[in-house]
Amino acid sequence: VSTQSTGSSGINAEYGVIAQLKHSSVDVRIQAGETLAHLFEMGRDYNPDFDDSVDDLQSVFDDLETLSRDSAKFRAKRDRKQQRASFREILGCVMDSEGVKETVKISAQETLPITSWSEKVQYSALKESLGVSTSLHLQQNVFVREILGLGPPPLRADPISKGDKIEMKKLNAACNKARQKNMLKQRDKRMVL
Repeated sequence: VSTQSTGSSGINAEYGVIAQLKHSSVDVRIQAGETLAHLFEMGRDYNPDFDDSVDDLQSVFDDLETLSRDSAKFRAKRDRKQQRASFREILGCVMDSEGVKETVKISAQETLPITSWSEKVQYSALKESLGVSTSLHLQQNVFVREILGLGPPPLRADPISKGDKIEMKKLNAACNKARQKNMLKQRDKRMVL
């Protein structure tokens, strides 16, 4: 992809983003596609006529469409599935100016809407660096919540005290005992008939 106004061809160069779409690794191809979608999104935000200024736009669309329908048997089934799903989303963004539409559930009351490739890249980087503790950080870490624009952590209700837990257990035990006695009586009545 190079623009007519600047004449730069950094994206379309031998080692540019378009060249990386043909790389042998599925991860590199997906990252190149996401980078391309991000560039198109930023370009359209900056200049509404961005598509008109891109050289050979149809070949970019063709490459993305080919990757979204790739069915080469020499690739692993999981890789093909991952690549097709990613490139369908990327193709929708690049061709139709659709944004990313994802929602991440943080807690029962709170969700994180992801509506742009910038937000998706930001969330993916955080998720990769935080690993399995991502949900905990999204709920409690002020810095992470500030980065994603979630505001301060919501106030939680007071935890149940130890005495209240003991009372609840006693009440549940009494209910279970009464239920078991009732079921035993019902079984005995069936046996007599």
